[in-house]
Amino acid sequence: MRKTTSGRGENNLEIYCLAGLATAPRFMENLRLALMERLGRTDVFEGAGIRSSLLYPYGDWSRNAIAQMREIRADMSRKDGGFEKSIGGGRALEAIGRERRESGDSGEAGTTLLVGHSGGGIAAVHAAAVLTAGGASASCFAVKIGSPRCRIPERLKSRVLSIHAEGRKRSGGEGRSPDFVSRIGSYGGWGRSRAWPVWRSALHAPGTRIAVPIVGKHADYFRDKAPYLNEDGKSNLELVVEAIAAWLTAWK
Repeated sequence: MRKTTSGRGENNLEIYCLAGLATAPRFMENLRLALMERLGRTDVFEGAGIRSSLLYPYGDWSRNAIAQMREIRADMSRKDGGFEKSIGGGRALEAIGRERRESGDSGEAGTTLLVGHSGGGIAAVHAAAVLTAGGASASCFAVKIGSPRCRIPERLKSRVLSIHAEGRKRSGGEGRSPDFVSRIGSYGGWGRSRAWPVWRSALHAPGTRIAVPIVGKHADYFRDKAPYLNEDGKSNLELVVEAIAAWLTAWK
Protein backbone atom coordinates (compact mmCIF):
# COMPACT_ATOMS: atom_id res chain seq x y z
CA MET A 1 0.00 0.00 0.00
CA ARG A 2 1.43 3.39 -0.96
CA LYS A 3 0.11 6.57 0.63
CA THR A 4 0.72 10.30 0.90
CA THR A 5 -0.82 13.01 3.06
CA SER A 6 -0.71 16.74 2.42
CA GLY A 7 -2.40 19.89 3.62
CA ARG A 8 -4.76 20.57 6.50
CA GLY A 9 -8.35 21.63 6.76
CA GLU A 10 -11.78 20.66 7.98
CA ASN A 11 -13.06 19.56 4.57
CA ASN A 12 -10.58 16.69 4.37
CA LEU A 13 -10.44 14.49 1.29
CA GLU A 14 -9.35 10.86 1.19
CA ILE A 15 -8.58 9.30 -2.21
CA TYR A 16 -8.31 5.55 -2.73
CA CYS A 17 -7.12 4.18 -6.07
CA LEU A 18 -8.25 0.58 -6.50
CA ALA A 19 -6.34 -1.66 -8.91
CA GLY A 20 -7.93 -4.35 -11.04
CA LEU A 21 -6.89 -7.78 -12.28
CA ALA A 22 -3.22 -8.81 -11.83
CA THR A 23 -2.02 -5.21 -11.72
CA ALA A 24 1.59 -4.05 -11.39
CA PRO A 25 2.24 -2.58 -7.91
CA ARG A 26 2.76 1.02 -9.13
CA PHE A 27 0.34 0.99 -12.05
CA MET A 28 -1.98 3.65 -10.54
CA GLU A 29 0.72 5.69 -8.78
CA ASN A 30 0.75 8.48 -11.38
CA LEU A 31 -3.04 8.77 -11.12
CA ARG A 32 -2.89 8.94 -7.33
CA LEU A 33 -0.36 11.77 -7.34
CA ALA A 34 -2.08 13.65 -10.17
CA LEU A 35 -5.46 13.53 -8.41
CA MET A 36 -3.97 14.88 -5.18
CA GLU A 37 -2.31 17.75 -7.03
CA ARG A 38 -5.28 18.61 -9.26
CA LEU A 39 -8.01 18.38 -6.64
CA GLY A 40 -5.87 20.32 -4.20
CA ARG A 41 -6.01 23.27 -6.62
CA THR A 42 -9.80 23.40 -6.75
CA ASP A 43 -11.85 25.90 -4.78
CA VAL A 44 -13.55 23.00 -2.99
CA PHE A 45 -10.41 21.32 -1.61
CA GLU A 46 -7.78 24.07 -1.61
CA GLY A 47 -6.13 24.05 1.81
CA ALA A 48 -7.92 20.87 2.81
CA GLY A 49 -6.18 17.84 4.22
CA ILE A 50 -5.76 15.30 1.41
CA ARG A 51 -4.76 11.69 2.01
CA SER A 52 -4.37 9.07 -0.70
CA SER A 53 -3.56 5.38 -0.98
CA LEU A 54 -3.23 2.60 -3.52
CA LEU A 55 -5.39 -0.45 -2.78
CA TYR A 56 -5.38 -3.93 -4.32
CA PRO A 57 -8.82 -5.44 -3.59
CA TYR A 58 -8.07 -8.55 -5.65
CA GLY A 59 -4.29 -8.62 -5.20
CA ASP A 60 -1.48 -7.47 -7.50
CA TRP A 61 0.31 -9.38 -10.25
CA SER A 62 2.01 -11.64 -7.71
CA ARG A 63 -1.31 -13.37 -6.93
CA ASN A 64 -2.89 -16.05 -9.13
CA ALA A 65 -4.77 -14.27 -11.93
CA ILE A 66 -7.42 -16.98 -12.30
CA ALA A 67 -8.35 -16.69 -8.63
CA GLN A 68 -8.63 -12.92 -9.05
CA MET A 69 -10.80 -13.29 -12.13
CA ARG A 70 -13.20 -15.60 -10.31
CA GLU A 71 -13.58 -13.10 -7.49
CA ILE A 72 -14.20 -10.21 -9.89
CA ARG A 73 -16.82 -12.23 -11.78
CA ALA A 74 -18.57 -13.10 -8.52
CA ASP A 75 -18.63 -9.43 -7.50
CA MET A 76 -19.94 -8.34 -10.91
CA SER A 77 -23.14 -10.34 -10.34
CA ARG A 78 -23.93 -8.92 -6.89
CA LYS A 79 -27.14 -6.97 -6.48
CA ASP A 80 -28.16 -4.17 -4.16
CA GLY A 81 -28.43 -5.57 -0.66
CA GLY A 82 -25.59 -8.03 -1.17
CA PHE A 83 -22.70 -5.59 -1.39
CA GLU A 84 -21.65 -6.35 2.19
CA LYS A 85 -20.56 -9.77 0.87
CA SER A 86 -18.48 -8.27 -1.95
CA ILE A 87 -15.01 -9.82 -1.97
CA GLY A 88 -13.15 -6.85 -3.42
CA GLY A 89 -15.38 -4.32 -1.71
CA GLY A 90 -14.83 -6.01 1.65
CA ARG A 91 -11.05 -5.97 1.28
CA ALA A 92 -11.17 -2.32 0.25
CA LEU A 93 -13.23 -1.47 3.34
CA GLU A 94 -10.75 -3.28 5.58
CA ALA A 95 -7.87 -1.33 4.03
CA ILE A 96 -9.76 1.97 4.38
CA GLY A 97 -10.43 1.19 8.04
CA ARG A 98 -6.73 0.56 8.65
CA GLU A 99 -5.79 3.77 6.84
CA ARG A 100 -8.16 5.80 8.98
CA ARG A 101 -6.91 4.27 12.22
CA GLU A 102 -3.26 4.78 11.28
CA SER A 103 -3.90 8.43 10.35
CA GLY A 104 -5.73 9.04 13.62
CA ASP A 105 -9.06 9.87 11.96
CA SER A 106 -12.12 9.37 14.12
CA GLY A 107 -15.76 9.65 13.22
CA GLU A 108 -16.94 10.02 9.66
CA ALA A 109 -14.64 11.26 6.90
CA GLY A 110 -15.29 14.52 5.04
CA THR A 111 -15.15 13.43 1.41
CA THR A 112 -14.17 9.96 0.24
CA LEU A 113 -13.26 9.36 -3.41
CA LEU A 114 -12.78 5.78 -4.60
CA VAL A 115 -11.29 5.48 -8.09
CA GLY A 116 -11.12 1.98 -9.54
CA HIS A 117 -9.57 0.75 -12.77
CA SER A 118 -10.91 -2.37 -14.47
CA GLY A 119 -12.17 -4.83 -11.82
CA GLY A 120 -11.17 -2.32 -9.16
CA GLY A 121 -14.09 -0.17 -10.30
CA ILE A 122 -16.53 -2.84 -9.13
CA ALA A 123 -14.88 -3.00 -5.70
CA ALA A 124 -14.99 0.82 -5.56
CA VAL A 125 -18.75 0.90 -6.15
CA HIS A 126 -19.41 -1.81 -3.57
CA ALA A 127 -17.21 -0.17 -0.93
CA ALA A 128 -18.82 3.23 -1.60
CA ALA A 129 -22.29 1.71 -1.22
CA VAL A 130 -21.44 0.22 2.17
CA LEU A 131 -19.67 3.38 3.39
CA THR A 132 -22.64 5.50 2.37
CA ALA A 133 -25.26 3.18 3.88
CA GLY A 134 -23.35 2.96 7.17
CA GLY A 135 -22.69 6.69 7.42
CA ALA A 136 -18.92 6.11 7.52
CA SER A 137 -18.33 8.92 5.01
CA ALA A 138 -20.21 12.21 4.98
CA SER A 139 -19.78 12.47 1.21
CA CYS A 140 -18.71 9.41 -0.80
CA PHE A 141 -18.06 9.11 -4.55
CA ALA A 142 -16.93 6.30 -6.85
CA VAL A 143 -15.25 6.46 -10.25
CA LYS A 144 -15.02 3.47 -12.60
CA ILE A 145 -12.28 3.68 -15.26
CA GLY A 146 -12.28 1.08 -18.02
CA SER A 147 -14.36 -1.05 -15.70
CA PRO A 148 -16.86 -3.83 -16.47
CA ARG A 149 -20.51 -2.93 -16.15
CA CYS A 150 -22.18 -3.85 -12.89
CA ARG A 151 -25.34 -2.92 -11.06
CA ILE A 152 -25.18 0.52 -9.40
CA PRO A 153 -27.52 0.91 -6.39
CA GLU A 154 -30.21 3.52 -6.90
CA ARG A 155 -29.13 5.64 -3.90
CA LEU A 156 -25.56 5.84 -5.26
CA LYS A 157 -26.16 6.42 -8.98
CA SER A 158 -25.67 10.19 -8.95
CA ARG A 159 -22.36 9.74 -7.09
CA VAL A 160 -20.84 7.30 -9.58
CA LEU A 161 -18.85 8.33 -12.65
CA SER A 162 -17.89 5.84 -15.37
CA ILE A 163 -15.04 6.66 -17.75
CA HIS A 164 -14.21 4.65 -20.85
CA ALA A 165 -12.01 5.15 -23.89
CA GLU A 166 -13.79 6.98 -26.69
CA GLY A 167 -14.33 5.11 -29.94
CA ARG A 168 -13.39 6.49 -33.33
CA LYS A 169 -15.79 9.07 -34.67
CA ARG A 170 -18.04 7.88 -37.47
CA SER A 171 -20.64 9.57 -39.63
CA GLY A 172 -23.37 8.14 -37.42
CA GLY A 173 -21.68 9.17 -34.16
CA GLU A 174 -19.15 7.58 -31.84
CA GLY A 175 -17.92 4.08 -32.66
CA ARG A 176 -17.31 1.21 -30.26
CA SER A 177 -14.82 1.86 -27.46
CA PRO A 178 -11.40 0.26 -28.06
CA ASP A 179 -11.44 -0.79 -24.39
CA PHE A 180 -13.16 -4.18 -24.52
CA VAL A 181 -13.24 -4.50 -20.71
CA SER A 182 -15.59 -1.52 -20.41
CA ARG A 183 -18.05 -3.39 -22.66
CA ILE A 184 -18.18 -6.51 -20.43
CA GLY A 185 -21.23 -7.01 -18.22
CA SER A 186 -24.50 -5.10 -18.19
CA TYR A 187 -26.31 -2.19 -16.59
CA GLY A 188 -29.62 -3.61 -17.74
CA GLY A 189 -32.64 -4.76 -15.79
CA TRP A 190 -36.35 -5.37 -16.06
CA GLY A 191 -38.58 -2.32 -15.65
CA ARG A 192 -42.25 -1.82 -16.34
CA SER A 193 -44.11 -0.04 -19.11
CA ARG A 194 -47.76 0.06 -18.12
CA ALA A 195 -48.59 -3.57 -17.36
CA TRP A 196 -45.70 -5.15 -19.25
CA PRO A 197 -42.14 -5.85 -18.14
CA VAL A 198 -39.60 -4.10 -20.35
CA TRP A 199 -35.85 -4.64 -20.54
CA ARG A 200 -33.99 -1.36 -19.97
CA SER A 201 -30.32 -1.46 -20.92
CA ALA A 202 -29.35 1.44 -18.64
CA LEU A 203 -31.65 0.76 -15.68
CA HIS A 204 -28.75 0.28 -13.24
CA ALA A 205 -26.20 2.53 -14.96
CA PRO A 206 -24.06 5.19 -13.22
CA GLY A 207 -25.46 8.70 -13.14
CA THR A 208 -22.65 9.99 -15.37
CA ARG A 209 -20.82 8.17 -18.16
CA ILE A 210 -17.99 9.87 -20.06
CA ALA A 211 -16.07 8.76 -23.14
CA VAL A 212 -12.53 10.17 -22.95
CA PRO A 213 -10.49 10.43 -26.19
CA ILE A 214 -7.36 8.69 -24.91
CA VAL A 215 -4.65 7.26 -27.15
CA GLY A 216 -4.60 3.49 -26.77
CA LYS A 217 -6.76 0.94 -25.00
CA HIS A 218 -7.51 -0.63 -21.62
CA ALA A 219 -4.03 -0.41 -20.08
CA ASP A 220 -3.33 3.14 -21.29
CA TYR A 221 -5.59 5.47 -19.27
CA PHE A 222 -2.75 6.63 -17.01
CA ARG A 223 0.02 7.10 -19.59
CA ASP A 224 1.59 10.55 -19.34
CA LYS A 225 4.27 10.58 -22.04
CA ALA A 226 4.54 10.27 -25.83
CA PRO A 227 3.08 8.62 -27.81
CA TYR A 228 0.05 8.89 -25.48
CA LEU A 229 -0.57 12.58 -26.21
CA ASN A 230 -3.37 14.19 -28.20
CA GLU A 231 -3.00 16.95 -30.80
CA ASP A 232 -2.96 19.59 -28.06
CA GLY A 233 -0.15 17.83 -26.23
CA LYS A 234 -2.37 16.57 -23.41
CA SER A 235 -1.63 13.10 -22.10
CA ASN A 236 -4.12 10.35 -21.36
CA LEU A 237 -3.54 10.92 -17.65
CA GLU A 238 -4.33 14.62 -17.91
CA LEU A 239 -7.58 13.93 -19.77
CA VAL A 240 -8.73 11.38 -17.20
CA VAL A 241 -7.81 13.53 -14.19
CA GLU A 242 -9.51 16.60 -15.68
CA ALA A 243 -12.68 14.58 -16.28
CA ILE A 244 -12.73 13.40 -12.66
CA ALA A 245 -11.95 16.85 -11.24
CA ALA A 246 -14.64 18.56 -13.34
CA TRP A 247 -17.27 16.01 -12.36
CA LEU A 248 -16.44 16.00 -8.65
CA THR A 249 -16.17 19.78 -8.23
CA ALA A 250 -19.42 20.32 -10.17
CA TRP A 251 -21.15 17.86 -7.85
CA LYS A 252 -19.73 19.54 -4.75
